[in-house]
Amino acid sequence: MNRALAVLWGLTFVALAQADTAEPVPPPPAIAEPPFRLPLLDGESRTHAPPPGRMERGALPDPRALFDLAMGCYPSRSLFRAEIALEGRAARRQAGADALNPADTAPGSGASYVGVVARIPLYSALEIDRERERELRRRKAAAEAVGALTQALAEWGVVSRKLSLFRALEKRAQERVAVGVAETGEQVQYLKDVADLEGRLNEARAKVVEARMTFIGLCAEGAPAERVDAYIRRFTRGIE
Repeated sequence: MNRALAVLWGLTFVALAQADTAEPVPPPPAIAEPPFRLPLLDGESRTHAPPPGRMERGALPDPRALFDLAMGCYPSRSLFRAEIALEGRAARRQAGADALNPADTAPGSGASYVGVVARIPLYSALEIDRERERELRRRKAAAEAVGALTQALAEWGVVSRKLSLFRALEKRAQERVAVGVAETGEQVQYLKDVADLEGRLNEARAKVVEARMTFIGLCAEGAPAERVDAYIRRFTRGIE
């Protein structure tokens, strides 16, 4: 009996010793950090819904009306411009004559005088040719400004529509990456496309401003320039 109790106590001691030497329970795993989320280019909060409706083309100025308005605001011109010159003559003074009045001096007398002379040509073929060349340059500059403004306004409308579509695709790609059905490279590609379109939109805006400033520079200051500027700004609201 005593021997059986001794064996039982021995087995109990061995079991307790093994329980004390067991490996400790590992701590719970740390909470993982949230996955990297690439933001949108503009950082705005929006859905991936595309812009509704069809592309709306903005109103464009009437080319002929704008050209005539620009040509009519030039400063007044004259085909025959007066020239003022200082004319002097120095020679031997003749007794009894007024040296400062050439009318009182006989021709060839050698009197000296100084006077201001105004010359107005009655007809100058060279001046007429020059005026025609200047008029041609004015008309060409106005026509180029009309074409540049029309093209910039049309380009602004197309790029704006394309940018809104690619912004929706960029947002869709971000959501696809978030759920794990697409790689980050898909969103990066659309981000690059949106950045490129933003640059083209800024270029179109700069062309509109340049064309508008060209028209103002072609006109006389004051009311003529204000009329042309007011007409152009009817079509550039929301762009500048």
